[in-house]
Amino acid sequence: MDEVTFTRGPARRPALRVTDPLLQWATGLQTNERRIYAGWLVEAGKLDALDDAMGAAGFSQVTIKHGSGNMVTHWAVETADLFVIAEGVQSIGEMKHTDERYGIAFGWRTLEGGRQQSVLRCRVFLRELLAIGLHEPLLITAKSTLTGDLIAALTRQYDVLDAVDAFRTLGGQPPLQPPFYACSIPLGPGQEVARGSGGQTKAITPPVAVIPAPITKEYIRSHWIKREWAALIEDGRGGPSLIDQTIAWSITSSKLIGVGEEPASAGTFDEEPAAQAPPRVAAPAAAPPARGNGRRQLEESVL
Repeated sequence: MDEVTFTRGPARRPALRVTDPLLQWATGLQTNERRIYAGWLVEAGKLDALDDAMGAAGFSQVTIKHGSGNMVTHWAVETADLFVIAEGVQSIGEMKHTDERYGIAFGWRTLEGGRQQSVLRCRVFLRELLAIGLHEPLLITAKSTLTGDLIAALTRQYDVLDAVDAFRTLGGQPPLQPPFYACSIPLGPGQEVARGSGGQTKAITPPVAVIPAPITKEYIRSHWIKREWAALIEDGRGGPSLIDQTIAWSITSSKLIGVGEEPASAGTFDEEPAAQAPPRVAAPAAAPPARGNGRRQLEESVL
């Protein structure tokens, strides 16, 4: 075979198309037991390995009535302890004016009738599944006002990351400047609120970050990532890492949202009324574009 000196390369590959199982938020749906459920749901019966892992992790099943009227069985995760596969979170205002994304896809799609609707997608690891050896991401999808709720909840992570270095400084240790995924983020039900306008209002339960104030050392230690879990995100083993792939996916997916294309596993609960504009979320004052370089070894004994 001739030794050829190429002036172009390497070969470009197709964009990553994410088909992760969905993790969706129910803002208050009726179950077959005639009670109202608010929390995260993973549909059962889609993947045997996922069903086995959810059962082994101790999650129970709940049968939910969807907007279509169908009763569908899900795994109930009222509060999800999530490692978000991203370098950070951006405000809605910022993402309106730039194509740059840190791993979280966000865009606006046009519905029939011309109304604009925001859509957010992000890839996550569920801590309980990592703990029993299932190392596959889940895909969060949200729309309308829930996108603002999720961005507000995820923004609380910066308080945790700042607290890590504040505690280290007090203990005479150098700052770590941990990445966004250094701690899992518990996202669970908040206080019920009314959404919509005019006669189209509805009471819903939004997701919030279940983070104490003030943030304690005990909280940080209990949510700190394990070294082998960090490697799942950062170590590409000679190829692009999961975090690098996800950042590239978030840029592409944001553009696809704008043209109305849904991922293969898409489908969100159609449970909200005609939405108002998502709530404005201020960007965190001390949030840099990307926390850390994503390649440093994380310390398991962080504090």
